Amino acid sequence: MFDIIERKNSEAKNNEVKIIAITGGFGSGKSTVAGFYEKQGYPVINTDLLAKDIMTNDSIVKVELVKVFGNKILNENGEIIFQHLSKLAFDNNEKSKDNLAKLNQIVHPPTIQAMINKIEEYIKDGKEIIFVESALIYESALDEGFDYIIVVDAKEDVRMKRIKEKMKLSDEEIRNRMREQISTQVKVNLADFVIENNTNIEKTLDNAAFILDLIKMA
Repeated sequence: MFDIIERKNSEAKNNEVKIIAITGGFGSGKSTVAGFYEKQGYPVINTDLLAKDIMTNDSIVKVELVKVFGNKILNENGEIIFQHLSKLAFDNNEKSKDNLAKLNQIVHPPTIQAMINKIEEYIKDGKEIIFVESALIYESALDEGFDYIIVVDAKEDVRMKRIKEKMKLSDEEIRNRMREQISTQVKVNLADFVIENNTNIEKTLDNAAFILDLIKMA
């Protein structure tokens, strides 16, 4: 549980709120698992969506991004071109590594704060189980802040196939992004729960349901 989240009122304490992270490698299918929990009626906070919203609507962040990366990241309407920003950060060269570090330095702090704000809102609403979907739980050193961490795992060829079907990225671009994440094996070793998500979606969701039952009983 995040120490910086205020839970002083007795109602929050009595609810014994559990905050669970859902993470995994690029293309592992963590959104499928997160979507399952959302359909069961549980709140799910997607940090990728929070980050995108911040880069779109937070004028301070937007100004800083332009200051660091130049006007080339904006279209004619002054909107962030996310594909271009991603290319700057994931081109697998020394410059891109520096760009990714700068991008994270600008975007991660307000995104983490927005996540915490959302968690606090759900706690005030009386939610007892809250999920956070994020690819970078371990990379951002957020793992100690959660009660449980679920890692969704899949074979690399399965992940590659999924990403190609969803996004217009080359094999090289996909592998470049995968390299910037901690290896799935390390995440699996650190996780409280692991869901294998290769080809059998029914089994994946059955496992997600089983883990939910365990969490509710804990």
